[in-house]
Amino acid sequence: MILKHINPLLSAELMTVMLEMGHGDEIVFADRNFPAVSLADRLICYNGVPITQLLPAFLYHFPIDYLVEHPVHMMRIPADSDYKGNIIGEYQTILDEAHGASVSIGLLDRQAFYERASKAFAIVATSESARFANVIIRKGIVRIGEEA
Repeated sequence: MILKHINPLLSAELMTVMLEMGHGDEIVFADRNFPAVSLADRLICYNGVPITQLLPAFLYHFPIDYLVEHPVHMMRIPADSDYKGNIIGEYQTILDEAHGASVSIGLLDRQAFYERASKAFAIVATSESARFANVIIRKGIVRIGEEA
């Protein structure tokens, strides 16, 4: 089936999950090192696709919760890590552009992140190679004027 204006990166499975999620439900976008299979009740596989590519397409349709302090969570990068990238900054830019305002990102230690992810509505396993690139996004509501 072909529809207009749907980014080809968005699978029918991911679109269905977005529609089924309610206000307050969370979805995880997991990098290639994340234990997605062992933590997910609903697993969506996106082999060959990095999160940085998938996220803008997803966020075009997905309302981010604006009623909580941190509608987005990422894994805190340990102080003793040799990681030199800026994945948090990359995601911040993508989130802010999609939401039209600054989105607050909370940081969770690894085990707390895994615990929260295990309760998510779905986990999207990607081929993202950046370390510490896992992100949890909480669904908000569609406000008046956002319907179309």
